Amino acid sequence: MFIIRNVVAGLLAALLASGVIAAAPAQADQALPKRTLTEQPPSEHQINFNTFRLKGTVTELQVDGVTYLPYAEKTVQLQKKACAKGCSWKTVKKIKTDEVGKYKTKIFAPREGRWKWRVKIKASNGFGTTKGEVWNLFFE
Repeated sequence: MFIIRNVVAGLLAALLASGVIAAAPAQADQALPKRTLTEQPPSEHQINFNTFRLKGTVTELQVDGVTYLPYAEKTVQLQKKACAKGCSWKTVKKIKTDEVGKYKTKIFAPREGRWKWRVKIKASNGFGTTKGEVWNLFFE
């Protein structure tokens, strides 16, 4: 009886410890500061009937709280979602920013239905994952 109680207590402790370890990275990412992502609406930059240009600038607020440095020559991800609920974001393209942290790319509207687009920057260098505004493109 003593052995069974010790085994059960050990298994319970192992399960609790694995739950704490799995939850730690998600909480740590939320506590990190985010990069500043400034985007221009694609509706202002229509190329043709179903193609739009998405432009944006990424900067990082420094420790002094005043200085913004560009997110220069790094990668941002362009993501697309083809349904309103029940599906996940898919990375369509990886875009490299220029020396001042600007990026631009083309996004498209489908002939039928709706597509949602956004930009995502992965966590790195003490900054958390940053997600841009969601843009809905469709024809009525």
